[in-house]
Amino acid sequence: MGGALRLFFALPLPADLRGALGRWQRAQPGIGGWSRPEGLHLTQAFLGARAPEGLAQLEAIGEAVAAGHRAFVLRTAALGAFPDPGRARVLWLGLAPSPDLERLSANLREALATAGEAFDPKPFRPHLTLARFRRASPVDMLLPPAPAGFTAAALVLFESQPQGCYSPVRTWDLDRT
Repeated sequence: MGGALRLFFALPLPADLRGALGRWQRAQPGIGGWSRPEGLHLTQAFLGARAPEGLAQLEAIGEAVAAGHRAFVLRTAALGAFPDPGRARVLWLGLAPSPDLERLSANLREALATAGEAFDPKPFRPHLTLARFRRASPVDMLLPPAPAGFTAAALVLFESQPQGCYSPVRTWDLDRT
């Protein structure tokens, strides 16, 4: 293997939800910077650049965390924006509160910290990034996509590729307990 890998742990979205969100994106006039629908995911922990030699430890962490969780249902909620809807740099779709999701995220972050693996320490705020804007844009006029439920059934270690593409490095089912 070559140079550093840009890695993160995430929950993948089912194809039908990615498709519905892609159709919603295409229906929004005058908005650019959309995330690719096929790459939409729910980030659990962003790890950043890592040497390929460190994959084994990350894979062990992913396997151990996934083994302690069953699949669970999530539901999309309201639109939001960072820093705010009047001057958005990032447009996102939030999720309804989920104790199962909070527990999975906390377990993963605790396992990473215990193993001495660095990750982005920002508090976990579950959302699906729908768009990134080069310049701040108002998005407060957008109507959100229809709420949708989906099953979080796997934890994935992803590698970021150029042009907003993501490749799964390893996948663990969340139904083994």
